[in-house]
Amino acid sequence: MLTHVDGLVDVIIVSYDHARFFDNLLESLTAVTYPKNLWRLHVVINKDGDGTLEIVNRFKQERSSALPEVVVHEPHANLGFSAGNNLAIDWAMRQGAEYVYLLNPDTQVSPDFLEQVLQVARQEQNIGSVQSLLLRGQEPDQLNSRGNALHFLGFGYCLGDHDPVDKAPTVVTDIGYASGAGVLYPVEVLQEVGLLDETLFSYHEDLDLGWRIWLSGRRNVLAPKSVVKHFYEFSRSIAKWQWMERNRLIVLLKNYNFWSLVVLMPAIIATESAIWAFAVKGGWLKEKFKAMLWFFRPSSWKYILNGRDKIKRIRRVPDWLILRFMVSGIEYQDMKSGWAEKIANPFWRAMYVSARFIIRW
Repeated sequence: MLTHVDGLVDVIIVSYDHARFFDNLLESLTAVTYPKNLWRLHVVINKDGDGTLEIVNRFKQERSSALPEVVVHEPHANLGFSAGNNLAIDWAMRQGAEYVYLLNPDTQVSPDFLEQVLQVARQEQNIGSVQSLLLRGQEPDQLNSRGNALHFLGFGYCLGDHDPVDKAPTVVTDIGYASGAGVLYPVEVLQEVGLLDETLFSYHEDLDLGWRIWLSGRRNVLAPKSVVKHFYEFSRSIAKWQWMERNRLIVLLKNYNFWSLVVLMPAIIATESAIWAFAVKGGWLKEKFKAMLWFFRPSSWKYILNGRDKIKRIRRVPDWLILRFMVSGIEYQDMKSGWAEKIANPFWRAMYVSARFIIRW
């Protein structure tokens, strides 16, 4: 145990129909070596009657000595990932938490996962977020995420997914943004840059927060000795494309400087044209239409403009520096295709190099 590391931490799990994972997840949490008086466990139940509450209550009764204080939140509605986490984060802030750790329900943690992320948060400079090393639960000899990549056109993906574990970094490493599946945030950082964007609801919330952290002059880093197994399954639901496409454009419009958007507009328009074709081929044209219809509402642009005003207040870093932490291509295994490898990535790399040459603000 790293006894020199301390700090009050609230671990937050948002569940929507994830009861099947909770026995194993809670069992792993009973083995956590961080002192129980220094952390609390929150479970936000976004779907009533799915069995999660019964499992949590059983553990509270039968294994109370092995767990810290457990706080259950029942909003009786599906708040989504953002608002579900924010509900518990707000509670934790009011109760004096120094850190919050977001944990997916489809995970299992190593006993020292909290101590390891806290050690990094305490010892490194300008920390905004600390992600644990995520392994694939079904194949624990493979990585799921050694940090997430932030594409300069708003795409995000896990770095190292399916790579052998021995390819993981062995030292603290700067990353594009931290995966919301297992990440520590200092409360003082969230008080400055804001919580998860609830308008995003699902997908890109962690990307948006990571981008704001970079803009505030802080770092997103990986703590390679903090290990979490993630029983991840790539979603092939067509419905997800509506959220992914809408939210990708939202984060671009909110977080870039106006003149950066002007420079990047040819790349954005060309990519949009290709995505429409991709939507037709993939059978999710209806979802793409729904995503774009959101931008025809006056209330949507009011929200975006308000978001840009908030970014101006927290911005400490220019876009040219942020671009250094971004990537120009998509290398994510579950998204690889001939289109991405042969056409999109070479085009994006050329546009990325041009943008970095032009953008000096």
